[in-house]
Amino acid sequence: MLIRTFRKAQWYTPFLLILFGVLFWMRAFLFPDGMPDRIADDNAPFFELLVPWITNYPQMSLVLAFVLLMGQVFFLNHIATSKGLTDRFSALPGLLYLLLMSSTPGMISLHPVLLANVFLLLALNKIFKVYHERQAIMEVLNVGLLMGVAGLFYYPALPLLLLLIFSLFLYFPVNLRTLLAALMGYVIPFFFLGLYYYMFDKLGEKLDAISIFIQPLEVFRQSLDIYQQAFAVALGLLSVFAFLRLQLLYLPDKPIRIRKRITVLSLFFLFSVLTYLVTLDYIYVHHGVLIIPLSIALAVFFSDMRNRKLAEAVFSILLLLILAGRFSAFFIF
Repeated sequence: MLIRTFRKAQWYTPFLLILFGVLFWMRAFLFPDGMPDRIADDNAPFFELLVPWITNYPQMSLVLAFVLLMGQVFFLNHIATSKGLTDRFSALPGLLYLLLMSSTPGMISLHPVLLANVFLLLALNKIFKVYHERQAIMEVLNVGLLMGVAGLFYYPALPLLLLLIFSLFLYFPVNLRTLLAALMGYVIPFFFLGLYYYMFDKLGEKLDAISIFIQPLEVFRQSLDIYQQAFAVALGLLSVFAFLRLQLLYLPDKPIRIRKRITVLSLFFLFSVLTYLVTLDYIYVHHGVLIIPLSIALAVFFSDMRNRKLAEAVFSILLLLILAGRFSAFFIF
């Protein structure tokens, strides 16, 4: 039923999306003080600036988080439909992004992944735009800059610069100027931040703090509760089926530009999975990075499935898992 409703957007679809968002976030709005305090001791510099405000004004931070989330929902849906990745009237990408970004209790907050995703979505949109540019240097520099800023909100987003590099090689023959533009854009925010720290004699301290996050084996020592394990397995299986279907069944008859954009989307997901190796304190929300490409892939997966009853059944199972996660909040917290 939901797939049929959101597969072809109507004038009331945006209001339905907002209604779903309000329902999933309702408990947090009513009882903000009852939500868990999971802010880590060591954060990326830009998020660290917001920590006192989040702690002192939980209600306002929740409102900001909800506004950011809904903005991302509509922007991701715009990317998917305007770039030809899904039907241009579909609202499924936005719905899936909303549901998955509200899937666990810890994600109902102003966490660093939510802030980093603002810049990752902007970067993804510009990467898709680069394909049509004859002189792409400025766009490439802007993408590098956006990814650098995303990393300053959430350190594990930093390796996603690889997405830009691989995308450039996928689109056209890359020269040294283009690569330097990507690296220059990426380095600019770090240069000014490093200069600020140097002036206040904090550079060594901050470099030591960053090095703490480079512990590739630490992710395997993280403990997840039963629900998180079940949800991770279900999401992993869905991801494999969705991206395999994209590559094997959806792409062959598509124009070259669509094929390359889908490949970029697959690379985004792959590099996002690899960023788990540098994820420590925020592992309970880290899948929010994967949700950007996964929402679009799942939207194609559900809308392109010929057996509508099977599509609705699989979607219902996913929705029930998400609802179970939201219901578990009453017992966990």
